[in-house]
Amino acid sequence: MTKTTALWTLTILISLSSGATAGELASRSARSVDLTRMGRMMAPPQAASPQWKTREEYDAYNAMATATDPDKKISLAEAFVQKYPTSDFRSGAYLTEMQVYFSQGKSDQAVDVAKKVLGIDPDNLDALAFLSYVFPFAFKPADPDSTAKLSRADGDAHHGLDVLQKLQKPDKVTDEQFKQYVNPKRALFNSAIGFVALQRKDYANAITALKTANVDNPSDVYAFYRLGLAYLYSAPPDYDHAIWYIARAVSLAQAAKNPAGDEISKFLKRAYVNYHGTDTGLSDITAQTAASVDPPDGFKITKAEAPKETGNKMVDAFNTLTYPLKLGGETAQKQWDGVKGQPIGLGGTVMSVEKGTDPDVYLVHIAVLDTTKSSDGYDIELKDTTQPNVKNLQKNDLVTFKGTADSYVATPNLILTLVGEVTSDLPDKPPVTAKPKPKPPVHHPVHRAAPSN
Repeated sequence: MTKTTALWTLTILISLSSGATAGELASRSARSVDLTRMGRMMAPPQAASPQWKTREEYDAYNAMATATDPDKKISLAEAFVQKYPTSDFRSGAYLTEMQVYFSQGKSDQAVDVAKKVLGIDPDNLDALAFLSYVFPFAFKPADPDSTAKLSRADGDAHHGLDVLQKLQKPDKVTDEQFKQYVNPKRALFNSAIGFVALQRKDYANAITALKTANVDNPSDVYAFYRLGLAYLYSAPPDYDHAIWYIARAVSLAQAAKNPAGDEISKFLKRAYVNYHGTDTGLSDITAQTAASVDPPDGFKITKAEAPKETGNKMVDAFNTLTYPLKLGGETAQKQWDGVKGQPIGLGGTVMSVEKGTDPDVYLVHIAVLDTTKSSDGYDIELKDTTQPNVKNLQKNDLVTFKGTADSYVATPNLILTLVGEVTSDLPDKPPVTAKPKPKPPVHHPVHRAAPSN
């Protein structure tokens, strides 16, 4: 067991709940750092425990641990590690900095400090767990060093699991209290491993790691969402498990009032409608997931039948073109071989216009199907390089367009990418939005003190 393993007092163990979400765990872990340090100062001397070398060192650390002003706390922590470079409690001072930075929303600084902790104490579970929690939210696939970052995160998380595996339960700690400490951290490590596998498109290992994480913490919104994604992007997609686990993420987010729930819910609806044909039954499934981690035996989502003609030429043409692509396998490949590079002309409703990553490219997102529009999604991504005025289009504008088929994705709903242009008239300038009327002045009542007797 390392010097900085947070198992010195029951106070710290009790502060970690196995039923909390990943976000709550990280927050609680951050808030508990000071208690951890104080617990160690009050712990009885042990042969393998950290030791104070002087009373001055103890007082300096105590001043830092009990400081209430965040900036003062950071400056005292920095002063401590500079003045006592060989202190057994140096990593504890850095953990205090990590906690303060994270509580201030300065995740980058918190991550840098966590890495300093590992430079001193490579087995520090507080720092390893913090890095595993933060990484999925900070990772950017477009970063030039994204591959190296994924490898570092995967290594940190696996090392955290190894340290936990070797951890010995202190004599005065009950099995339940030890479990309350170990399980949330193990969940964070497995969740990070699953996230890395998901980024690498290693969906089988992502599923294994994320299911293990959800056993230890059945209330983590993001772990269930990522587990659903792993099933959805597998080849072939497993829609039954994908829809269940993403729906559970939605139900957990709603219960916790997590703002991420709205976006996850939109994604879920698009995936469900794409497979089932309508959103009928989705609310019932979401309600079921609130009471069960895994789908019941025999749980199945009915696949939509081949779309029937609607009488709308644009919709019928789109369905004829794209339905075989939804079927996957040889059917989809044969259809795409005949479609790729071919000219296509359709019409639909503008959902958004975004600037592309390449110069002079605008991405016009267009919904052809009413079901896609109702879930705030889009069916067509039109890459337009010749019409700068497409930027003046607004959501819900009706347009016609043409282009050559460039690529497609099948999930969460099928999106066909065309390289082309809008063929209907474009506005010369964006619409003028009326300025909001000034609010009338608010007259607050005057509160006078009651007369004294």
